[in-house]
Amino acid sequence: MVASCESYLLIGCGFSQLEGLILLNPTTRIYRVLPKVQVPTWSNSVYYGMCHCLDDELNGDFKIVRFVQENGTTEVIVYSLRTNSWKLLESEKATIESIWNPVLVQNNLLVRICNGSGQMKRIGCFDIKAERWSNDVVLPDIILCEIDSNQTRDGQYYLGVLDGRLCISCYNADKSTYSVWVMKEYGIKESWFKLMSLHVEGPEEIYHPIAYRKGSSHELLCLPNYSGKYFWYNIKDKQFTETGINRHGLETGYLSFAYICKQSLLNFPGGLLIRSSPKVREVDDDNDDYDSDYDDGYYYSYGNCL
Repeated sequence: MVASCESYLLIGCGFSQLEGLILLNPTTRIYRVLPKVQVPTWSNSVYYGMCHCLDDELNGDFKIVRFVQENGTTEVIVYSLRTNSWKLLESEKATIESIWNPVLVQNNLLVRICNGSGQMKRIGCFDIKAERWSNDVVLPDIILCEIDSNQTRDGQYYLGVLDGRLCISCYNADKSTYSVWVMKEYGIKESWFKLMSLHVEGPEEIYHPIAYRKGSSHELLCLPNYSGKYFWYNIKDKQFTETGINRHGLETGYLSFAYICKQSLLNFPGGLLIRSSPKVREVDDDNDDYDSDYDDGYYYSYGNCL
């Protein structure tokens, strides 16, 4: 699994996701194999992001962005479902560092831009609809100071999305604290606020926030850094409770990430239907050969399995 957006998952096939990409709606089991695109032999880092870009309520395009980086230069290539083709854009001279994939907020893919020594300089913004780099996301001084202090030792910081809002998680090794900041209004520097702060003994006690519990604004689904279990975290009580969700098949200590995918019957054109038999058949947008009795909810899927 290399990316997710709304109701769709992007799956990389083969070793290091270099042999092909598949777009999938896990609710309807409709998938589409994307045209292959060569990864440069000089690359050691490949990141993906995707977005459903709407021109209006009825028309739009589904786009996938691939960032390939090496030696301070980042190559950007964009796939359009409408044209079923990839387009190479100009290279950007910036090192993109991301433990996981770029995060999507309001049609923008946000990435951590770092200098040559790995220190975070800014949050870069790639406008998928316009297919170009846009204005950076501005961080307030209080977060910048926390990030700067982290970088002097074993500090860690991550970008994420909570309820459609950009968030940044910071582990401060000097103070043994882990905090999560959220940008309430995208693009507004003054809208950042601290959602939670914990005292931790080390990076193994970091719990990455994934999503709010349905109907709750103070309970978070969290993924520990090095653990096989998911937890609910109550912001008010500052208490963790087990969810009963385990990363089956993964050994404890294996670091992975969860992708969120909403259930939807909306399909993309030119897809194939996965059946219990090896055979697949082509379907169109008007196909109604599905069980439509689905409840509202989410799929939680792992970075290396479906």
